[in-house]
Amino acid sequence: MPALATPQDRFRGCLLGFAIGDALGFALRGLPPNALRRAACLADDFSPRPRGRFEKGQFSDDTQLLLATVEAVLSQGRLDGKAAMTQYSWLWRDGIILHPPLNLSHSIQSFLSGTPWMSSGASLGLCEPSCLSRGAVIGLWEEQAPGVVAHRATMLTVPTHKDPMCAAACAAFARAIQLCLGEEPQTPLAFCQALAYAASASSPQLADELCFLPRALAWDSERALGLLRTVLVPSKQCQEEPGIPEHVAPVLLIALFAMMCSPDDLRHALNRVLRMGGAADVSAGMLGALFGASLGVGGFAPRLRKNIRYGEHILGAADRLFLSHQQNGPTLSEAMPTAAPHPHTLQQRYPRR
Repeated sequence: MPALATPQDRFRGCLLGFAIGDALGFALRGLPPNALRRAACLADDFSPRPRGRFEKGQFSDDTQLLLATVEAVLSQGRLDGKAAMTQYSWLWRDGIILHPPLNLSHSIQSFLSGTPWMSSGASLGLCEPSCLSRGAVIGLWEEQAPGVVAHRATMLTVPTHKDPMCAAACAAFARAIQLCLGEEPQTPLAFCQALAYAASASSPQLADELCFLPRALAWDSERALGLLRTVLVPSKQCQEEPGIPEHVAPVLLIALFAMMCSPDDLRHALNRVLRMGGAADVSAGMLGALFGASLGVGGFAPRLRKNIRYGEHILGAADRLFLSHQQNGPTLSEAMPTAAPHPHTLQQRYPRR
């Protein structure tokens, strides 16, 4: 494992890591999980022709939206929901976004027709996970004040996803990025409690599941993953979507579980997620971002760093975001101070089942 990475290298590793994980999973969309479980190693290299017509190392719309969020921050010097939605709309209108989800297309069409950005998002109940990549930008940009993180997550998700569970999952991912950027080691319990606190403002249900996630580490991993894919997902959706359902809760929980199971082995963690199929590209992207925020670019195999498409562009975006953060990013005094709760407080709020 490489030596401690510099802050700038961690910015680079976070964005590049999301793209790498996303690209590894993008080629597997639509493949049955049973076939993927028999694969030798899905995390060693990218598919030579993902989905039959793309170049090797191509990532999905999730990384495109991540980079568009970075550009929105750079244009304003701050996180801004309207600026982000404007960036998404430019990409969509020019036909650049690969296989955009229907709710994203509908939200952008509504925004372009004059609906305010705060009202253009998909209706309550739709928790599709394309909003989650924005959490990486929040985690890199904002100070470690959970209340601020929760507010920014709502601001960046509501233009396309009105359901508060989407904001909660985005806030939890952002908080996880911040903890991975830090030098202090985290126990699974403390790590998940911090994430639960960030998520609790928008979804006490998801916060509850995050609090109990460390317990799954004591279970058989296959059993745990099988249960996690059903958490907070409507039963009909679980039955109709094999693998990881297109829902923010299991996508987030499975990525976190895989990281905590293999904190020193990115390859093993990615394989665990990729073999599940379904929305594994989003979970794998989040996993890559978390490892990258901790280890920097050197935490990824040279083959993956070399073969990811637009790698230099991604690193350039990370460098510009880091420099802009140095000049314009919020200071701790500007962030609303919100102390993390004592563990006993969370235990009282989320008592043992």
